[in-house]
Amino acid sequence: MILIPVLLIFGALSWYICTLAAGGGAMLMVPLVGLLIGPHLVAPTITIGSVIAAPSRVLFFWPYINWSVIRWMLPGSILGAMVGAYIYSQMHPIWLQLFVGIFLMSTLVQYRLGRKQSSFPMRLPYFFLLGVVVAFLSGVIGAIGPVQNPFFINYGVDKENLIATKALNTMVLQATKIMTYLSFGAITMDLASYGVAIGIGGSIGVYLAKHRILRMSTQRFHYYMLALMFICGVFLALRSLTQIVQLRPDIFSDITLLS
Repeated sequence: MILIPVLLIFGALSWYICTLAAGGGAMLMVPLVGLLIGPHLVAPTITIGSVIAAPSRVLFFWPYINWSVIRWMLPGSILGAMVGAYIYSQMHPIWLQLFVGIFLMSTLVQYRLGRKQSSFPMRLPYFFLLGVVVAFLSGVIGAIGPVQNPFFINYGVDKENLIATKALNTMVLQATKIMTYLSFGAITMDLASYGVAIGIGGSIGVYLAKHRILRMSTQRFHYYMLALMFICGVFLALRSLTQIVQLRPDIFSDITLLS
């Protein structure tokens, strides 16, 4: 039973940090959940926690939701979540995870360490495809960090609007993933209790972070966001490389021979 309070405390801490940096709370929980429960159970456990924590963020930041983005992104997220959760039960997504990690690390270069306000053009209809891809990756990997933040920033959705819009989309996305996981028998009562503890802690963290984010400057918000994206990218890349070496211990000798 000691797992429950530990997960609750770390859930609060993770979602406090991720609210200030617009995402990544689930990613911050991945190492702890993998260590305490098992790496193969990370995805469904964190999904339960996310779907419980998300409504509090939606409630606290409701006036800031960008409904134009939601109308395009939400249908794609639902589609991608169903496909991704199904693929999760069929394969081990190491290479996808590595790709996401590299993309997140590259954001420091894309935004020139926070000195650049946008890095590529983003149009409203593109959010449908973004919803499909991000939800698919989330369903397969379990947690992908704030990978969609650059797309929001480049469209002009920033700070409170970014947090609020992502929160609503995430809530529906995670609920869809849970239903799909349940249909494939990937969630047990023990996993549900662990996820509930994370979610309750996450809700507390969001509440504590709300007033600080409203007083924070946009520039500082960008610095926090870029730092967390880079940290999440490093974690995903290292996690992927470790798993690749475990599955293929001879891979680096093969690369040496090819060179």
